[in-house]
Amino acid sequence: MGLFGPDYCIDTSALVDLRRRRYAPDVFPSVWKRIEELVDEKRLIAHQQVFEELKIRADRNDNLLKWAKTHKHLFTGLNKAQSEHVQNILKVFPKLIDEKKETPEADPFVIALAIVDNRIVITSEQPANIDVNKNARPKIPDVCKHFKVKCIYDLLEFFRQEKWEF
Repeated sequence: MGLFGPDYCIDTSALVDLRRRRYAPDVFPSVWKRIEELVDEKRLIAHQQVFEELKIRADRNDNLLKWAKTHKHLFTGLNKAQSEHVQNILKVFPKLIDEKKETPEADPFVIALAIVDNRIVITSEQPANIDVNKNARPKIPDVCKHFKVKCIYDLLEFFRQEKWEF
């Protein structure tokens, strides 16, 4: 827990939902003001792999990628402790990533960052309920549950956690 509240690590899916799908800055500027305050306070961070995913998913006029480039301090690189956790995560959950993709997926890096820095993961991925469906590809909430990492997979719940009212 940071000085001003819990610390978070955000996944690509949550950033995409926030900026492109649900809370566009032209309609919800106060949401983005608060998000940027969390970034400036270093209470909200993302792994560098999230930035790499954003670059791959972006088109020329991508509003989210432009925002990410002006907030590069949001993104943090890989360190040795994270690397060890990424390896362990993929050992336990090899289907978390699609090995056919050229660029590594951010999911194990986001979870490893949360473990190392004791942060809450924010994602828009819903659990695959791998306890029930053994053949399902695990999602971030499933992996977080296994490693006892708090995970928020509902953006409104994130707003409630922060006690934001709009």
